[in-house]
Formats: sequence, structure tokens, C-alpha cells
Amino acid sequence: MAEHLKEEIDWHDVLKKPEKLFGYSYIYILIVLLGIGLLYLGNLDTIGRNSVMPVFFEDTLSAVQDIPLQSPQVIPPINVMKAGISTTEMVGKGRELFKTHCASCHGTAGKGDGPSSIMLIPKPRDFTSLVGWKNGSKVSQIYKTLQEGISGGGMAAFNYLSPEDRFAMIHFIRTLADRQPQDLPQDLQQLDVTYQLAQGVYVAGQIPIKKSMRIIVQEGKSQLTKVSQLEENADTSQTIGAELLKRLAIDKRKIFSSAVSMRNTIKGVEDFKKVISADPIHLGFKASVIRLSDEEWKILYSCIFFQTLNRKKMS
Repeated sequence: MAEHLKEEIDWHDVLKKPEKLFGYSYIYILIVLLGIGLLYLGNLDTIGRNSVMPVFFEDTLSAVQDIPLQSPQVIPPINVMKAGISTTEMVGKGRELFKTHCASCHGTAGKGDGPSSIMLIPKPRDFTSLVGWKNGSKVSQIYKTLQEGISGGGMAAFNYLSPEDRFAMIHFIRTLADRQPQDLPQDLQQLDVTYQLAQGVYVAGQIPIKKSMRIIVQEGKSQLTKVSQLEENADTSQTIGAELLKRLAIDKRKIFSSAVSMRNTIKGVEDFKKVISADPIHLGFKASVIRLSDEEWKILYSCIFFQTLNRKKMS
């Protein structure tokens, strides 16, 4: 028996006759297949759920875009009738502006195939075609698009550019397609009337909505802190004004919140008296506040807005 076993595992003999090795190979194959089967069973739930995430492209029609930061500016007047006529100089200037402001979406050749276009729905305008323009491709119509943008689309307004730059860009864009429609004199005149281009206009500055909301939140927190401090001071004070306020107040927090908000609009005791008497309950006072004497109104006004006067204790 031992000699038979020795002959079966004689490696020198196996090297001479490799076919003997296949007698053991099925064991290894069985182990590998068993391992693959266990791995498959262990991941069966994941495979069944199709855990590969699908790729979605964002619909830019539903995307909320913040307004850009814009400094206040005075837009100089422009002769619309002259600016509405294409010149070689205007087209050359417009080409450079187009590269800077438009090519990323519309492509350098204006075919709507810029690098950013892959993520935009709907796709940017193909300027080489005259089909499907929202506002039209006349000078006056493209100006409207650059001034206002296109609601519900990915086209933003370019009102941060000067009218002269916009006209230059328009004249270049119109070179990208043949048989462009021409403006009538009244079209350009109406454009002038609509946007006051011959007069020049002052454009107020603007800040992004997200930034303005952060500022409002910060100011709100600061105001709440101030109101709490005023309310605490009134609760701990023993002045005539503080005692009068305690007697007349329904909601001190509402009183001091209103006071902080109205500090720049209330110019004196008479303004204070008129505002409070008009709707005392809404502002946190009892209705009896309207029966105060003139001297008591002064004391109450000083207590709420200054908290520095009338420090004499009530007797």
C-alpha cells in the first residue's frame, strides 16, 4: 500500500508524465468554483437591486440661478440708429466679446456646441440657423434677449455689459447666418424708447441672493440679541420709565422689536405717540396706553429708545 502511494506522489515521475497531475486538479477546480458560488450568493441582493447608479443630466430649466454681483453704474447714452448699423469695427469688437462671454455655451463658431453645452437643457442656440429664435434675430430683438435674458431657459441677461458692447456682439452674431431679417427704423426707435438708450440710465447695484440672505440672517441675529438685552434691562431697571412700561406692556419683546425696527423712522415723542396710539395691541401695549399724559409719553419714549433717562425710582 505504501509503495503504491509513493508511486502516486512521485514528483519525478509526474514531471516525466504530467497527465498524472490531472488526478488532483479537480479538487482545486472544485474549491475555486465553490468560492465563486459563495461570493455570488453573498452579493445576490446587491446584484438584484442593480446598485449601479444611473447617470442623470441636470435639467437647467429647473435649476435656480443666483443673480450676479453687480456694482452700481451709469450707462452712457448711445445713438441707437447709428449703433444699429453693422460696421467692420463693430463686428470685430463683437467677435472678441463673443469669445469671452458666449463661446463657453454657444461654441466659438456659434453652433451651440461649447464645452458647457453638454450639461445644458435645452441646448444653447445655434446661431448659424435662423430657425426657432425665441425673440427673433433682428438687432432690436437680440438686444431684448441680451437685456432681459430668456425666462424659463438657460439664457441669462447680459445687462452688465454696456449698450455699445451689446450692439457689437449682436452684429457679430448676425454674421453667423445668412439672410438675416433687417430692422425697420421704427424697430430701433421703439428699442430706444423701451430701454431709454439715448438718455443713459443709472443701474443700481445688486448682490447675489444667497449673500443677501446671509446678511439678513446675521442682522436678524444681531437684532434679537439687542432686543433681549433691552428687555432684560427693562426687567431689572427700577426707573420711572421701566415701571411705567411694566404697567402698560402686554409683550415687551414685541415692544422692543418694534422699537429697534423703527429707531430710524421715529423722530421724536410725537411720532412715537402717533404710531403707538394707532395700534397699541399689535405693538405689544395695552389699550390704556393712549390715555397717558404728555409727560408720561416722554418718559415712556425715553425708556424704550434710550433707557438712560428718568432713573429716579418710583416712590
